[in-house]
Amino acid sequence: MRQLPIGVQTFEKIVEGNYVYVDKTKYLYGIIKEGSTYFLSRPRRFGKSLTISTLEAIFLGRKELFKGLWIESSDYDWKKHPVIRLDMTSVSEYTGVQMDIRLADKIRDIGKKYGIEIKEKEECPPRLY
Repeated sequence: MRQLPIGVQTFEKIVEGNYVYVDKTKYLYGIIKEGSTYFLSRPRRFGKSLTISTLEAIFLGRKELFKGLWIESSDYDWKKHPVIRLDMTSVSEYTGVQMDIRLADKIRDIGKKYGIEIKEKEECPPRLY
């Protein structure tokens, strides 16, 4: 019997671990095709990270992960797209300037991943911390 993915937050791990997965790809496809701005507001432990991870796998063109799911047989083109994913849990313990520095570092790292140089802005407005 397949296990429930308790504590598993990435789509890739759910597929590779053969965990139970409720196929939500039809709804994610609708979100992608509609092309608007979305704010995902749900209680803790309610699948936000898994949803984002699933969208990330779709945008990275990882069709092999979606065997037997709705989106595999859809007209989605599986073209690879750059994904910028900022996980705020890694910077949440910082405040003010420290957080600005950590976020800037993360953005530069993402830029390097895609071969984009992110330059520092020389003039920044004064901070009120």
